Amino acid sequence: MITFIPTVKKNPITKATKWYAQVAPVNPLQLEDIAEKIAATCTVTEHDIKAVLSALQEQVLFALRDGNSVRLGDLGSFRLTLSGRACESAEEVTADTIEHLRVRFTMSSRLRSRLAVGQQGIRFARQGDAAEAAEEPTV
Repeated sequence: MITFIPTVKKNPITKATKWYAQVAPVNPLQLEDIAEKIAATCTVTEHDIKAVLSALQEQVLFALRDGNSVRLGDLGSFRLTLSGRACESAEEVTADTIEHLRVRFTMSSRLRSRLAVGQQGIRFARQGDAAEAAEEPTV
């Protein structure tokens, strides 16, 4: 179940404020948690899974540091984006004008369709109401 909280946001142009749903803060699953869940569903040991996931993390980092994007099947892809100071001409743009390097994740079309609102298994509850909603039968 995806829990949300109401959040007020201001329109920067009109200065009007409105309320929107925002995903509630959660505790992230750690590598160990994921390895344990995978080990429970297959014959590979938890230690082997941790080793493979650690190697995957390392290889994604190496690929991004080399300027490559990384596509992870039906999960999606990671790529780098840059931001920096504006220049008057192309000749003025150098590595020194780069101020920030970020990683952008783009989900695959399969992941996008499986996480679409209205899909089977996607349910929402307002934070605080999640415990009550968990007790209700799923339709």
